[in-house]
Amino acid sequence: MIKSKIRTVCLSVVFAAGCVSTAEVSTQAKNPASSNVAAPAELSWQELSLPIDINFEFDEKSQVLLDANSTGPVASFIIPVDNTPIDMVLTSHVDNELTLYIPNILITNSKGEELYHIKSNEFKYIPARLLDGDQVQTQFTIAPQVGTRQVNVLIYTTIEDLKGSTTIIHPAKALAIGKGNQPPSIPDLTATHSKYGQLSLTVSSANQLPIRPTLGYVPASDTKHTYYLNSIQYSVEQGDMDHAITLLNEAEKLGIPNARATFINAVQIQNEHKSAE
Repeated sequence: MIKSKIRTVCLSVVFAAGCVSTAEVSTQAKNPASSNVAAPAELSWQELSLPIDINFEFDEKSQVLLDANSTGPVASFIIPVDNTPIDMVLTSHVDNELTLYIPNILITNSKGEELYHIKSNEFKYIPARLLDGDQVQTQFTIAPQVGTRQVNVLIYTTIEDLKGSTTIIHPAKALAIGKGNQPPSIPDLTATHSKYGQLSLTVSSANQLPIRPTLGYVPASDTKHTYYLNSIQYSVEQGDMDHAITLLNEAEKLGIPNARATFINAVQIQNEHKSAE
């Protein structure tokens, strides 16, 4: 369990590149007497400011929404958009007991009208690597309607989601694959879906570099070149070499020019900064 209000993660994979602070937010209702509600309008909505990089936990103290969609703890956020597209990444983490909260995302305007509805089957499983454990994740861009100043983001799970499970790659297999070796012939693990769990949310303006580029996210063809080069450089600057190399390999497979040169130049700059300290 994450207990502190602010968790600071310092990455030093190949060289030190600073720290990234991730805020923790509560999913409890402001009024404990209204922790169980039957409509989204009755929830305690938290206003957030861009850029957003938060962790939150669903537990027995979280507010609960029981309606046609939701069947358990939920998170409800108000996010400013100000007519500007925003990139959003939601991640749910597999815990040590092999349980996993499977999210859905309902995005509405200030009138409660549905704008986007991301279902649980749109989340992609990502195996454990370096400091990141097994997780499911989705990334998408919200393009607000003209005149829209904010959106409401509701994160919930359903009865059907709780009936399911997610296959988790066995750690021994993941280690072998990461080293480029033949994985052992052993059964994978199973994560049971739960109404409790640990989640992370990052949101940034679409005209800014995402807080952390996401594996499996492929932008429109006219922005791929800029996306990959900026993402590779950013990952190196943050000390996330594993992610930078993965993005580099991905970019070269897609034929993105200057990907390797960008990676090498970013590493050299970071090494120069380290030597100068």
